[in-house]
Amino acid sequence: MKLLKPVKHSVLQDDILRYKKNKFAGNFALLALVFNCLYFTMLYAVHATQIYNALIGLSVIVNLLVLLAGFYCSEGIKNYNKKFSFALFVLAAIQIVRIFVYPIMGITNGWLTGNYYFGTSMSVGANGAIMIIYLVVSAACFIVSGVQGFLAAQRLEGFQKKIDSGEISVEKSLAELDEADKLASAEEVDNG
Repeated sequence: MKLLKPVKHSVLQDDILRYKKNKFAGNFALLALVFNCLYFTMLYAVHATQIYNALIGLSVIVNLLVLLAGFYCSEGIKNYNKKFSFALFVLAAIQIVRIFVYPIMGITNGWLTGNYYFGTSMSVGANGAIMIIYLVVSAACFIVSGVQGFLAAQRLEGFQKKIDSGEISVEKSLAELDEADKLASAEEVDNG
C-alpha cells in the first residue's frame, strides 16, 4: 500500500490561519519572559549594598512592566494582531537598554559581587556576562516573536481581503482537491 503525501495547497494553508492560533510567536514571547526572570533572579541575588538605591526600585517596576506587557503581547500575537508585534519590538528595545544599566554599571563599578547563583560563587565578570546574555536572549526572543507574528498577520490579512473580494473561494479550492483525490485514487486502482 502506497502512502500518499499530504497535499500542499496554499489556499487551505492560509485558511487554517483563521482557525488556528499563532503559537510559535506566542511561545517565543513567553520564552523571552523566562530569560527576563532568569536575569532578575540573578540581579536580586547580588548582596552588594551599592546597588540598593532608587535605581533598584525603578528596576523592579520595569521588570514588572516587562512581565505584564510581555505576557499580554504573547496572548495578543497569538491572535494575529499586528499591533502586538510593534509592542514586542519596544520590549526588545527595553531589554537592550537595560544591558547598559545594571550589568554594565555593575561591572564597571564592581557592584556585582557577593552572591551565589545555583550554588556557585559568582565573580563580577561572570555576573555581568550572564546578565547580559539573559537580556540579549530575551530581546532576541521578543524580536523573533514580533517578526514572525507580523508576517503571519500580514499573510492572514491578505488572505482575508482576497476572500472578501471574491478572488479566492475556499469551497472551490476544497472541491478541486476532492476532484484531484478522486483522480489519484482512480489511477491507483487502475495501476494496482
